[in-house]
Amino acid sequence: MVSGANASDIIREYTQLLRRPLATPEVAVSVLSDALPVRDTRPCALILSPHPDDECLTGGLALRLKRELGWQIINVAVTLGSNGERQAARQAELSRACAVLGFDCALPVENGFSDVTVRARDNDNTAWTKKVARIADIIAHTTPQAVIMPHAHDAHPAHIGTHHLGMEALVKQKNDFECKVIHTEYWQPQAEPNLMIGLGETDVAALLSALVCHVGENSRNAFDARFPAYLIDNVRRGSERVGGAGVASAPMDFAMLYKFGVWKNNKFIPSALPRMIGATESLAELVEV
Repeated sequence: MVSGANASDIIREYTQLLRRPLATPEVAVSVLSDALPVRDTRPCALILSPHPDDECLTGGLALRLKRELGWQIINVAVTLGSNGERQAARQAELSRACAVLGFDCALPVENGFSDVTVRARDNDNTAWTKKVARIADIIAHTTPQAVIMPHAHDAHPAHIGTHHLGMEALVKQKNDFECKVIHTEYWQPQAEPNLMIGLGETDVAALLSALVCHVGENSRNAFDARFPAYLIDNVRRGSERVGGAGVASAPMDFAMLYKFGVWKNNKFIPSALPRMIGATESLAELVEV
C-alpha cells in the first residue's frame, strides 16, 4: 500500500510557496499611447481590460488563441486605475506584462479613461457617451473576431462599468457587424458560465510571469502568489457549473471560466452549448462556430 502525503506537510508546502518571492522578467518594452497597434491580417481578439493586470488575471483564452491559432491580441487598458500617483508606474508595468504575453496594447485616450462606472454614466451622460464612442471607434478600426470584457456583475465598479462600456460600443457598430463576445470573471463568479478553458503549465507560467510585472498591485494584494490557486479552484467550480451538477471533475489542473456567445443582429446571443476545452484540446471548433 502506498502511503499518502501528510496533510500538515502539504499545507506547509503551500504556505512556503505563497511566501516564495517571484522574479520580475526582463523584457524590452515600449511606451504605451492612445495610438492603436497596426492591425494585421491575422484574426484578432480585442480585450477591454478595466485595469492593468486584468489582461493577465483573465487572459488565459486570449493567450491560447495567440499561441495555438496565431491570433493577434490587442489589449485596451480602459483605465490606469484611480490612483493618479500610480498611473505612470502602472502604465510601465502594463507595457512589460503585455510584452511577456506577446499582446499588443494601447490606451483608449492618453492616461486612460477615468471614472468608468455605472454611477458616472448616470451622473454625466455626455462624458459617458464620448467614452462609448471612443471604444466603438476602436472596435470598428480593429474589426476583431472576438471582443473580451468583464461580465455585468463582476463586483468591482470599474469592471461593471467596462462591461457596459463595451456592450454599448457594440451597439454602435454597423448592423451587419458580427463577432464572438466573451465575458470574463474575477471579482465575482458568473451565475451561468458556459465555457471552461483548461490551461497547461506553460500558459500558467506565462500568465504568472506577466502578472508579476504589476509590482505595485501585487505589493498591495498578492494577486500573483494566489493566482495558481485561483486557477485550480476554477476547475472545481467549472466542472459542475459548466459540465453539470454531479459530474466528475474535468481532467485539467488549471482553468478559467467565461460566458461565450456571439454578437449578431445587434445583440449578444450566449452559446447554448456548454464547453469544457482541455489544455491540450484544440480551440479551433470554438472560434469557427
